[in-house]
Amino acid sequence: MRWIDQEKIELPEGWLDRAADAKKKMVDEDLKPDDFSDIWRCLKDRFSILSDKRCWICEAPAARSDNAIDHFRPKNRVAEGKKDNAGYKWLALDYRNFRYICTFCNSRRCDANGGTAGGKADHFPLKDEAVRAYSEDDDLDHEEPLLLDPCDDDDWKLLGCSLESGHPVAATEDAYQKHRVEVSIELYHLHQDAVKKMRLTQIRDLDQKIAAAKDRYDELAALMHGDEVLAA
Repeated sequence: MRWIDQEKIELPEGWLDRAADAKKKMVDEDLKPDDFSDIWRCLKDRFSILSDKRCWICEAPAARSDNAIDHFRPKNRVAEGKKDNAGYKWLALDYRNFRYICTFCNSRRCDANGGTAGGKADHFPLKDEAVRAYSEDDDLDHEEPLLLDPCDDDDWKLLGCSLESGHPVAATEDAYQKHRVEVSIELYHLHQDAVKKMRLTQIRDLDQKIAAAKDRYDELAALMHGDEVLAA
């Protein structure tokens, strides 16, 4: 996972007004968020720029799947919600609720090779379900999401990976934060076999580059030492 600074998101001219008009129409006519999907889909390329076309969650390149704009807080329904109207419909057209993620992180998939399953889908678990917001009048600040958020400048630091297998692991000893990491690995399907192999390849490649850089440094240091001896 990488941190994404939402302040760097460049929106098309007039997009905010267009989104506000669409939200009003959605509310006034009791329409579904998906009736206005073009509002967020048009931002896909702009969001991809912030991560070099890599998924904000697993960091796999877009070649892994057809990346899309996901709603961090689900727009239609919430699997963990206790009310029939669970779903953050009022945030459906708010760009601050959008995330650029791949199909495997976003949609429910089963991996036959690795024997894993996952995908965020309409999941959005909270630390305390009693404070979930069910309307625009509710205070989102009371919610503590269990899912790691790439737009939170602290969350990305909590996720690491095994140097032996590429399997995602917690990079913290805090019990609650470790629980968040475990939930996120499962729901974002970060333990999928293909992405673990990609991660391991990157680790091995980086190790080789570091070793080569150290060798080069030692060679330059030896040359400099030789020059000093000759000068003396």
